[in-house]
Amino acid sequence: MKLTYVCFEGTPEELDASTLIRGILQPGSGTVDAARRAALVVDHPDSAEDVDFGWRIEGDVPGVAEEGQDTVKAQLAFNPAAQQFVDFLAKAGSWENVVVHGIKRKTWQAGEPLDYSGYLRLRRKGSQYGGFAYAFASTGLVNFRLRRSDQIEKLAPQAYFLTAGNPEYRVSILVRDEDTLEQALALAELAYDAT
Repeated sequence: MKLTYVCFEGTPEELDASTLIRGILQPGSGTVDAARRAALVVDHPDSAEDVDFGWRIEGDVPGVAEEGQDTVKAQLAFNPAAQQFVDFLAKAGSWENVVVHGIKRKTWQAGEPLDYSGYLRLRRKGSQYGGFAYAFASTGLVNFRLRRSDQIEKLAPQAYFLTAGNPEYRVSILVRDEDTLEQALALAELAYDAT
């Protein structure tokens, strides 16, 4: 089962006046059997035109292959810190021999495009490791190929440490502002140097 969390922005009066939001919040009977797609259009703050919700991202997402651009842009539309996430990709993706990849699903076959709907893998070309960072565009979460240490706790006080999963990938941070962006870049540099 997959659930999607949706955030609405507006004044209390605007939210109270919205028939769409009232319809969503009305209690339904039973469980949800299928997701329904709905067109979502917002006003661009610098224009009188209506544009789709992905207006925040202009141009290409740094490092992402053409085949993944639309998918990643759609995910970034839900990330309130999309600009900081793009800045993270631009900086970490500019380091020597770094490539940003989608992933190969278990059913992937030769010739099929990579999947960019889950996460992005930042990998150093020639490295024997899978990647030094795994980044989720929709949330801004970045997981690094690092283990917990005192150095990391001092370098990135807003990082958190996983207790399960692959023991090599136990450090994560949520990029949500300039401060966490700087911490994420510092962690990425450590992970990059270690691979």
